[in-house]
Amino acid sequence: MNEQALHKSEVDLVDTIREAIIFGRLRPRERLVEQDLSEQYNVSRHVIRAAMVTLEQIGLVTRRPNRGVVVRDFSVEEVEELCEVREILQAEAARRIPLPAPLELIEELERIHAEYSACVDKMDLKQTAVLNNAFHDTVFAACNNRFLAEAIATYWARTTAIHSYAIGNPVMLQQSRLEHREMIDALINADRAALTRLCVDHIHPAFEAYKRAHGGWDRSSA
Repeated sequence: MNEQALHKSEVDLVDTIREAIIFGRLRPRERLVEQDLSEQYNVSRHVIRAAMVTLEQIGLVTRRPNRGVVVRDFSVEEVEELCEVREILQAEAARRIPLPAPLELIEELERIHAEYSACVDKMDLKQTAVLNNAFHDTVFAACNNRFLAEAIATYWARTTAIHSYAIGNPVMLQQSRLEHREMIDALINADRAALTRLCVDHIHPAFEAYKRAHGGWDRSSA
């Protein structure tokens, strides 16, 4: 296998494992065994090791003594800190988006939201996740600071294992759809306060679901 083919196999495997984490097929603390992955995906151990390095770099897996590579999990304290960082970054992005928002931005968000809503209705979780990412990437790219938008995307990727606790929940999906609609309306109405609040509050349901699953406290009861 040439170098280009090896790279493609690695990228494909990273995408496959990332998707398995998003949809809960691989759960936090679950071991990723080289031999099992090699047989399951029909790729060499060299490809497996390279993919594990990439997944570790983006924060989806970690290496544990005597256990090897496992799907990343977080303590309640780490979840709180990650949530706080995302709140800071997303609130700052919301404060920088020009208001009233450009028509081109509104039209693109309306298009994504319509497709997202259709996928939520069908419970097409794979495409729902793709469109959810596209919606947020489009919103935060409008802050006109590429490094701020990249930082938001980086911390989104690092918390993929947390998202899996909300992606298949119909109630949370309906709430997400409602909040996306409210974000668009805030952009149209030049309501900076509402936009900033939504960009922060939108983070919380998945984080709270993760903490409850791990015995953590619920923000609403604090």
